Amino acid sequence: MKKMMVVLLAALMLFSVSSMLKAEVQNVRLGGDIRTRMYYTKNLNSVDLEEKRDDFFFRQRTRISAEADLTDNVWVVATVEADGVWGQEVVQSDGTKEDNDWDVNVAEAYIQLSEIVYSPWTTKVGRQYLNYGRGFLISSREWEYKFDAWRNILDFFPWTIDLFYSRLVESDPAAVGIVDPKAADDEDLFGLNMNYQADLWTMEGYVFGKRDEFGVDDYGDMKQAPVAVGVRVDASPVEAFDIWAEFAYEFGKYQTTTMAEDEKMKAFGFDLGMVYVFDVTWEPAIALSYTYASGDKGDDAADPAGEMFDPMFNYNYYGYAYSPYLSNIGILNAQVSILPSDSTTFILDFYYYSQNEDRIMSMGNPDMDNGGVSALTNGTESYLGMELDAILEYDYTEDVSLQVVGAWFKAGDAYEVPSNDESPDDVFEFRMELLASF
Repeated sequence: MKKMMVVLLAALMLFSVSSMLKAEVQNVRLGGDIRTRMYYTKNLNSVDLEEKRDDFFFRQRTRISAEADLTDNVWVVATVEADGVWGQEVVQSDGTKEDNDWDVNVAEAYIQLSEIVYSPWTTKVGRQYLNYGRGFLISSREWEYKFDAWRNILDFFPWTIDLFYSRLVESDPAAVGIVDPKAADDEDLFGLNMNYQADLWTMEGYVFGKRDEFGVDDYGDMKQAPVAVGVRVDASPVEAFDIWAEFAYEFGKYQTTTMAEDEKMKAFGFDLGMVYVFDVTWEPAIALSYTYASGDKGDDAADPAGEMFDPMFNYNYYGYAYSPYLSNIGILNAQVSILPSDSTTFILDFYYYSQNEDRIMSMGNPDMDNGGVSALTNGTESYLGMELDAILEYDYTEDVSLQVVGAWFKAGDAYEVPSNDESPDDVFEFRMELLASF
């Protein structure tokens, strides 16, 4: 009931603000989207077990957004988001049933000021989405990551300078209404991105970093504060042929719960790729890419060498079923796509995965929508497996689209378990999505 009241009050607030602004400036847009997904997965959480498991559920996300263009280059945006699984009740791990309350939050709430003092300076203050390049380190794909940030953009075309600061973790007792001393230190994200656009190519250089304090005796979890320095290039040397390359080197500090003191990081990752579109019927296209993220060479898990790449806020799909976390992994991807009609796209994706350093670890990305394969690797083999995805996308209208995904992951030797006489199980995922935007 409390969350329902929050939703109603938020919707009423957006409507009221929109009505007042519309009466004054006649330039307000109220919109949003509704996304419903159906999932069926098999062996996703039991690839290394003799027991077979499957799961079938629906998940829905609804966003309502009010955007107002005010006078003097002022733009305000507020978006309320509700996300949850279908069902009046949900069953907990102990078998008890509870009311199914959807997660309701403010996805966006920012003020944008443009052409400040008649200059090329634009500033955005508040909760917002951030995306740079192809989202290798900071991505806004599917609107999953939100940042409470102050962003400043200086547009000196062909140069663009983008500087931002974001608070990730707030530990001030006054901010959360408690009187206990601080349990931890604040965490921040900062970044500088410089972009140059030419007719046939684009180049970016950036510095992204997390700030976190170290040396606390009882901090309870792993701390990692990388600073990433990177460069990205996109080019179209000939018509219908695109290539890209991005490289990031990470330094900074890290500390696990078993380490008495923090140590220095030294990790790197890169993403290389190309795509060519044939100028014939159905516009067939082929793409090839390789994505790499360094792993730790240290043999002692309690005292790692700090070479594990931190993907920060990467939200790219590297296989719908496997959904790996971009660390200690090499990913080879080959893709073929066709457009049978203006409203239909068919894509076939092949992935080959290998662990860069043989380590016992979970490779799945818990931040992705299905969490990926969570089983631990055995630490003696590097071949993780391969995956084949078939994707059908259909635009029913300009506002409504349908996507169907079928994914098959074949587990490799890295998931062989000596105590299990059987080979690792294949993982299957079938996902159907209906998206309406208004």
